[in-house]
Amino acid sequence: MKFKRCWIVLWLLLVPVCFLSLFSGQVPVSPWGPFHGGWSLLEQNVLWNLRLPRLLLGLGTGAALGASGTALQGIFGNPLADPGILGVSGGASLGAVILLLTGLPQKAYWFLPLGAFAGAGLASLVVGILGSVRGGTDRVKLLLAGVAVSLFCGALTAGLLSFAPDAVMRQYFFWTLGNLGVGTWLQVKGILPLLAGVLAVLCLWGRQLNVLSLGEEQALSLGMDAPFWRKLFLGWISLLMGLAVCAGGNIGFVGLLVPHSLRLLTGPDHRTLLPLSALGGAVFLVFCDALGKMVLPGGEIRVGIITALFGAPYFLWLLCRKK
Repeated sequence: MKFKRCWIVLWLLLVPVCFLSLFSGQVPVSPWGPFHGGWSLLEQNVLWNLRLPRLLLGLGTGAALGASGTALQGIFGNPLADPGILGVSGGASLGAVILLLTGLPQKAYWFLPLGAFAGAGLASLVVGILGSVRGGTDRVKLLLAGVAVSLFCGALTAGLLSFAPDAVMRQYFFWTLGNLGVGTWLQVKGILPLLAGVLAVLCLWGRQLNVLSLGEEQALSLGMDAPFWRKLFLGWISLLMGLAVCAGGNIGFVGLLVPHSLRLLTGPDHRTLLPLSALGGAVFLVFCDALGKMVLPGGEIRVGIITALFGAPYFLWLLCRKK
């Protein structure tokens, strides 16, 4: 019953959140335009070419971040696990920037998701190795390893950009602060179908994630090949995060705040928690994006800043609560 209630509430919240996203921004567009003579050509262009792709990319990116955070928390048995905190997002950004420096994405757009996936996969692999102790996973060590890898990726990215041309530097700000405002229909058509497919498969693995979240010894005793599934989950999450970074940039705390909050409300069953976190992540990220467009008259606050303003205090509270 709790799952059904949360599911219904999130779907009901999705409608006004999408409404806010479409009709808020620097260019005023009235939602009642069709009832008062129709929208002007400028308003139609803003809605169709700017805000609708932005909304769709926000929904996809938020869903990917929410589901990835849920899976990481289940894999490592750690409520502090998050794609950003564990360095996965930083690795994806680093991989994307390296590909930008080579100029390959200008020849074919699919090089950019490939670079982001490779960076995210390498970062998650390093964190998993550093956080392992005799076949198990030490939670504190995992958290520290994630922070170290995230800082290292950030420093390496900054070092590479010191030699980059101005065009790449401008594109870099897209990944650092998170930005859905530069989304285009090319990104929507190229990224969202693949992201939706990867996300759908991840949501089907809820039962395996339930077993894996019990711990490696318990999973092995139940007949599961725990090392294989852990690697498969990490690879799949890396692919999902690579696509999310290409769509919305390096956005933090969504994968921490949304899954943990929903787990408190509905319980730890990942068969229901994974799709619920995907929906919750989509609602939360689109809301933060709309909020960033409304709080600064004549300007805009990047969505990554808004999610950090919500997520950082929650993370500190969680640290104090878990001691």
